[in-house]
Amino acid sequence: MPKMTTTTELRKMQSNDLEKELREQSVLVAKLRMGVKLGKEKDSAKYQREHKQLARMTTIMSEKRTEELLAKASTPTVSAPATSDSPSAS
Repeated sequence: MPKMTTTTELRKMQSNDLEKELREQSVLVAKLRMGVKLGKEKDSAKYQREHKQLARMTTIMSEKRTEELLAKASTPTVSAPATSDSPSAS
């Protein structure tokens, strides 16, 4: 079982790496949830810990997406040079 990743480590991750970790965590939580519901998993606290970790990861991913959108929005766009619509006096 992988060790619990701290929020500091999660924040340092690239977005695509964090998405991969998020998918893996989501699968793990789903398996634990089924195990607890079916009575196969005795440690329901483990499910709660992993579910909280999934929530942390989701929050950090959301923050990263917001930062990326804000960075794109604040970047000045290059516009085409202005052309004169008036006919030239020749």
